[in-house]
Amino acid sequence: MRLKTFAAQTLTQAMADVRREMGAEAVIIATSDGPNGGVQVRAASEMAYRPDPVEPVLERTQRLADAAEIARGDLEDEHLDQVIRALGFHRTPGVAAQSLIKAAQDFADGHAVGRLAHAIEARYAFQPLPAIPEHAVLFAGTPGVGKTSALAKTAARSIAAGSVPTLISCDGERAGADARLQALAQKMGASFIAVDDPRELADAMREFDGPALIDSPAVNPFELDDLDMTLAFADSSEAEIVYVFDAGLTPEDAEDAASLFASIGASRCIPVKLDCARRLGAVLGVGETGLAFAQISSTPFIGGGLAPATPLRLARALIETRAHPYEESD
Repeated sequence: MRLKTFAAQTLTQAMADVRREMGAEAVIIATSDGPNGGVQVRAASEMAYRPDPVEPVLERTQRLADAAEIARGDLEDEHLDQVIRALGFHRTPGVAAQSLIKAAQDFADGHAVGRLAHAIEARYAFQPLPAIPEHAVLFAGTPGVGKTSALAKTAARSIAAGSVPTLISCDGERAGADARLQALAQKMGASFIAVDDPRELADAMREFDGPALIDSPAVNPFELDDLDMTLAFADSSEAEIVYVFDAGLTPEDAEDAASLFASIGASRCIPVKLDCARRLGAVLGVGETGLAFAQISSTPFIGGGLAPATPLRLARALIETRAHPYEESD
């Protein structure tokens, strides 16, 4: 089954988008207000997903330039050229790429990184988590993505800022999950609690003061029961849901999954494993859902690598990724 969330200004327009992309047999699962106005429609289809064919870097670059109404043959701005090539290399979603290229073109001064940062700032939301969270934060994500590490890195930042958070594990069914978070808490001098269900979590939250960082059960966002479980844990603790995702996903899969987490109230996201991902189109795909970038994780080490997300950091990651083979046809 394929699931996807569609956003449009009207329900009629959203339904037309569903039928056009997923066919007449698509089933509407849920409708809601859009984060930026309009409506969102979540739909499911049994049709097989057929990804777009892999497009050579230079052909994709040419197409993006053409879509942005820039004549590549007449392009003398080497910095804008670098932006276009980077977005093509990372397989940035088409509409986003066109918008970013136009914004970078309008911002005529500066080098490629600065111009792309300006374009990113105009299109995406950035809302870093404070060093000492003002409310409970629940880290959600798929199995093995690294949400426990992201939580531990957040805890280390809080301790460095003078606060001792309570780390809460709700992931008792996964082998070793409780033990790992407990070991991390002991090394950092933080408190640790393990709970089995939302009711236990609600009871535990009444037993202490101060910041709470919650490791939720790993879920498959395309299984609605899994999403409901994540929402139940968030509701019982009055926690903000932060979506942790692998930067190496395909942009389409990343955007679909992020839309589903956004549908249960996630407001921020943390891309992880940027050091392992060669192409980062998934990061921009997630940004298209309206989730705000909180932090960026580029190392597996708990003591560092979780930096506040900023347009400049993201632009550098896109432009300066290990020697883009722009001239390859991959």
